[in-house]
Amino acid sequence: MYLLQKSLFSFESWLEFEPSERLELFFSALDLHPYAVKLRSSSPRGAKPINREAILRALIAAPLEGISTFTRLHERLDTDLRFRYQCGFRLDELAPSIATLSRAFTALTEKGLAKALFIDLVSQCREFGVIDESHLAIDSTAIPAYEKKQPKSRSQETGNANWGAKYDTFGNKLTWFGYKIHLAVDTQSELPVSLGVTPTHVYDGDMAIPLMKDIAENLDWRFKFVMMDAGYDQVKNYETARSYGAQAIIALNRRAEKEPPAGMSSNGTPRCSMGYDMVYWGADADRLKFRCPHVLGKVDCPLGASMCSDSNYGMV
Repeated sequence: MYLLQKSLFSFESWLEFEPSERLELFFSALDLHPYAVKLRSSSPRGAKPINREAILRALIAAPLEGISTFTRLHERLDTDLRFRYQCGFRLDELAPSIATLSRAFTALTEKGLAKALFIDLVSQCREFGVIDESHLAIDSTAIPAYEKKQPKSRSQETGNANWGAKYDTFGNKLTWFGYKIHLAVDTQSELPVSLGVTPTHVYDGDMAIPLMKDIAENLDWRFKFVMMDAGYDQVKNYETARSYGAQAIIALNRRAEKEPPAGMSSNGTPRCSMGYDMVYWGADADRLKFRCPHVLGKVDCPLGASMCSDSNYGMV
């Protein structure tokens, strides 16, 4: 005969002895109730109401825990009582089914609640001074997908996953099937402040303008500098940044590069009469200032500075 010994502590008391975890801190800073209310179905059908706020917590916690599918999320909720309790589910009830999680995720995206939550979080970070608001970095990264493949023409119509390629920092060509997430990131906090998701065939350079527009117009954010890689080296991106009072700092795209004009280097730096690159010396309104490299000790010109200018300041 076996007797079940009574527990010395309740489940809630036992949790108090455990060290604080990031999920507890994360959820304590989020008020998900307004979004959970909008997530609830208005239909009276259904045998039992579902805790939508708990499901919303589980969906948000999934990527933090490295959970990428509804099946794995259901298994984690079913087997890990602590995780289920942290998400807000009752321990005397079954974990939500895979179909329930999938339907909640679909409603979350169709009703725009994920975007609304993202915008609210960005606004809170600005309010508490976490975001610097002056320097942005824009880039994209791959999101592999496991959808059924379809012709490129069909993908362009539906916006579904497609084949795409891009070069990494070392010039290696990367190819994948899926999507791209385009991010504008605050460089001080390294937090995203605007994003967009597209099929992989959408060119990176075409997504910088929507991101800058979203930040400047929808978030009313007056950034000063925006940095991008060579994939964004297009006149329209420089002009858009300037229209918002910002300076675009973009790596030059040297593909199909032509011979630079006389007196200029390939990166746009003016050269002196001896062919040396002059030294950048700040900006004056909308003009860039360059000085004699010999006067500044950058080169040892055989003719000295007097060949180009009578001033000790050197040629400017």
